Amino acid sequence: MSSTTVVQKAASVLIVDDEKNMRTTLADILRDEGYDVTMAATGEEAVELCSNGRYDIVLLDVRMPGIGGVKAFRLIRRHQEGVRVIMMSAYSVDELKQAALDEGAVAFLPKPLDVERVVKLIGEVKDTAILVVEDDERTAILLRDGLKEQGYRVTVTTSPHDALELVEQIRFDLVFIDAKLPSMTGLELYLAIKKITPAAIAIMIAGMEKEFEEIAKEAVRRNAYTLVRKPLDIDHVLGLLQRVTGQRASDDLRKPPPDAS
Repeated sequence: MSSTTVVQKAASVLIVDDEKNMRTTLADILRDEGYDVTMAATGEEAVELCSNGRYDIVLLDVRMPGIGGVKAFRLIRRHQEGVRVIMMSAYSVDELKQAALDEGAVAFLPKPLDVERVVKLIGEVKDTAILVVEDDERTAILLRDGLKEQGYRVTVTTSPHDALELVEQIRFDLVFIDAKLPSMTGLELYLAIKKITPAAIAIMIAGMEKEFEEIAKEAVRRNAYTLVRKPLDIDHVLGLLQRVTGQRASDDLRKPPPDAS
């Protein structure tokens, strides 16, 4: 009997920084962690590389000669919409930070970099765990397939009881909760989950029924992150998740305005 060994492809990282010592040191560290690393010294070079190849993660300095990091980020996203971008800066640039996070950067990290945090963050970017509690099969499949395609680890259940058992055993970073569930409402489930795992970020789901929309809005008033409505726009959900992940990693979690959900 023959056996086949499956070798998992190393995640690819592009480091973009005009400081040679910075990029080579970071590249050496990430290669030791098992990543496939490419380096670029300018925003223009990074955009060119991303137009000709694919990267899982881009570490991008904000202040560089030529085009800056934020403009490079926008151009890179034209070529690779789903790429995870981590911005880096030695300067206090709150407006740029918020703009980058709002546009989907995974995080905005200050220099000097905490290398341990960078390594951990890159791992978390690829390993974000999401629980979907959804009684509607079509919506559950849409979320499961759309999120898994982007590299998220997704668990789906229709049962609030099973959801509570899961969060007692597994740490989930994000939880999608339908307002309309069997045996308890989405609000009741949200409050129960928060008692078990206060750090989990919850996104509520509601259909057109006024009763369940109000249940979801009450959860948001009680600190759920936001509400998304059925039928779900998966591109909107993915953009929302990138924003949440970036804000959380940058210790800058801000709920969207009520009318943005």
